[in-house]
Order: sequence, then C-alpha cells, then structure tokens
Amino acid sequence: MFERYTEIARCVIVSSKHKASHVGSRDIDTEHLLLGLLSTDKGLARRFLGSPWAAEAVWGKIEQSKPIHKRIQGPLDLPLSGVSKRVLSYAAEEADRLSSKHIGTEHLLLGLLREENCFAAEFLKEHGVRLASTREELMRIPHNYSATEEFVRERGPLPEDVVELQTRVGVIFRRVVDAVAQHDFAKAREYSEEESREREKLRLLYQQHGLPDWLYEDPSVNRIVLT
Repeated sequence: MFERYTEIARCVIVSSKHKASHVGSRDIDTEHLLLGLLSTDKGLARRFLGSPWAAEAVWGKIEQSKPIHKRIQGPLDLPLSGVSKRVLSYAAEEADRLSSKHIGTEHLLLGLLREENCFAAEFLKEHGVRLASTREELMRIPHNYSATEEFVRERGPLPEDVVELQTRVGVIFRRVVDAVAQHDFAKAREYSEEESREREKLRLLYQQHGLPDWLYEDPSVNRIVLT
C-alpha cells in the first residue's frame, strides 16, 4: 500500500499510529494523521499554518473536543479508520494530479482537505487552509520535503538520560520505517513492539523530570535526516 510513499510520508503514518495509541484510540483517524503530518514535516506546517509547531494547536483542539482514553500499551497494530482510508486514496489521486510518481506529505495534506467534514479538514479550514488555494500553491511551488532545515525550540538542555533514550527511540523508529519500506511487516511489528516499550520508558522519564508535554513530540521523527 505504501510503495509510492516518500520516506517522510511513511514516517507520518507510523507517527500517526503512536498518536492514536497515545489517546487510547482503537483506530487511526484524521486527527491522528494530521498530528503525525504536522509533527513530522514541520516545514509543511510552517508553510501552510504559519508555525513549525502547529501540531500543538491540533493537540489542544483534540483535548477540547475529543474523548481521551487510557493510553494503549503493547504492539501498535492499529487499523486506519474508514475516513482515513479515503484520505490516503485522495492523497494518491492528488499525487497523480500533480504528476508526482511519489506520494508525499503535501499530498496527504490535500487528501485531508478533500475529506471536508472530518476533524482534520475542519481544523485546517479554521486556520485558513483551503483545498483549492493549497493545491494551486503546490502546483506553483512544489513542496520541498527533502529539505534538511531543522527547527529548534528555545529550552534548556535536556537531562542526559532523556537524550540517551530519545536517541534509542529514534534508532528503533528508523528500523520500523525501513522494514515497512521493504515490506517486511513481521520485522516492522517486532520493531514497533520494541519501540512502544521504549517510548513508555521515555514518557515516564519526562514525568520524572517534570518536563512539559510539548517536549514529548516525536524524538524519533525529529532525528530523521532527509537527503
């Protein structure tokens, strides 16, 4: 299913699974896709929403309007919701429309906008992101998802044990993405289970050190170097 996806687009899907499990959802819905998209491709977030940290506003909206259940522990083998499946189908159509061989983060954004009545589309429209104008903008200036620009929050140095565990989570995350790219789904599931255990340790470390929630974005995604 994800053969045409760019590496960063695959990262969005994997990240969306973690977002869904974090709020105790039994499937990956559009709000999780949007969270995964904006936290993974901060360049896209800044381009169309004005801030590389736009995912935080999405999270705030979810807390206000969606039920938050107990975090799901264990393997992250969550299915896509029916609406999310349509979004991915729309994303493929948008890639074709833009004459792209690959499905990238910009096409996922367009796919979310096409599902007009979903949480993600409503959030995007509230923030001035419209399907027609976004599509025109991408036709005029294609999205450079291979950029290596880094976005750094102003904050003090993190504790050494947090940095060490963040790095470990990042390494395992890359193994998950690489296994998916190679269609080795048994290995991807094995790595995903390991990553889930390490992420839980990381979450507890954040609590132990009294670190704010926004620091716990996706250390794994943030350490991916795109070339």
